[in-house]
Amino acid sequence: MKPQMNTDKYGSASVCVDLWFRMLRPAGFRLLCFELLFFGLLTQHAGSGAYQGEDGEVRKLAEGVYVRIAAADQSIVSNAGFVELDNSVLVFDTHFTLEAGQSLLAAIQKITTKPVRYLVNSHFHPDHTHGNQSFAGPVHIIATTNARRDVVQRDLPAMNRTLGIAQAQIEKMKKDLIATKDPAQQAGLRAQIQQHQKFLDRMTGLKILPPVLGVEDSLDVNDTVRPARLLYLGKGHTDGDLVLYLPKEKIAFVGDLFFNSALPNTQDAFLLEWMRTLAELLKLDAETFVPGHGPVGTKSEVKDFLKYLEELKEWVEPRVTEGAAMEQVLRDVKLPPKYSSYSYQYFFPANLQKMYSELRAAK
Repeated sequence: MKPQMNTDKYGSASVCVDLWFRMLRPAGFRLLCFELLFFGLLTQHAGSGAYQGEDGEVRKLAEGVYVRIAAADQSIVSNAGFVELDNSVLVFDTHFTLEAGQSLLAAIQKITTKPVRYLVNSHFHPDHTHGNQSFAGPVHIIATTNARRDVVQRDLPAMNRTLGIAQAQIEKMKKDLIATKDPAQQAGLRAQIQQHQKFLDRMTGLKILPPVLGVEDSLDVNDTVRPARLLYLGKGHTDGDLVLYLPKEKIAFVGDLFFNSALPNTQDAFLLEWMRTLAELLKLDAETFVPGHGPVGTKSEVKDFLKYLEELKEWVEPRVTEGAAMEQVLRDVKLPPKYSSYSYQYFFPANLQKMYSELRAAK
């Protein structure tokens, strides 16, 4: 039986794609953010201590429900999942590159011969969407309306410009390599050139496919074997985070709403609302929570992540009240030792800055 997309009772969905959205942010800021995302994820992930499986290993969470764990392969920097429906497969997130998406499809095909018919992008960030192209045929790509907007408005233009930046940096570093006689500098430049070239090679042939179905609040997949719900619970990691909830299995794929044992990327976050959204997430009758980054967790780990955000506010708010400058907050506030094992430690200054900015704006 073909799953029914029910948008009347639980929310609304649109099949219209408006390719002409107003730009929300200045181009320079947008490019800076995406350059950080592209190069940061590719070059920093391997050395970050981030939780990784072996070669993007697939783990069975329940009958017909699987997670693919982030791997040492830097193009698989986030977790993905897939669910067997009656006559098809629903995929949740598609990794960072065409190559990674293809390897995800190959992993699915080792388990089932059912065709992939639904791709769900948890949000617009490229480490969750750039594998979309790998899934050919009549595939419905689904995200929140806000995420769909950002893929078109931000990801598409930023991708081309970022590739240009990468190529220009390679050419500059090659000139620097010729000019320098210092062996240590030469070694460093060769390593950087190799990293940038690897990035360009992985992005060759990439075609960004935006979602075509936008979810406003919720959307039901009324499958006879494995019913599922797609839920927008509120702003958090972005303003368009989508959750895949399997009530029968009590499993939730939550994307980057949940970083397990890791500091979050808050580049596009709404920290004060994120805490409220996590409170809504915890109301789900679910026992297993699959994060975008980190090991599969339970409600206990989701609560730990919520606690980190609450403490982040507690560390910053008194200083905002006192009128302290952001530079002073960055000097004074240190990450407590209990978080020393968390991945992505380099995000902490940005976490402080984002919380500072939101609290200042809320005054």
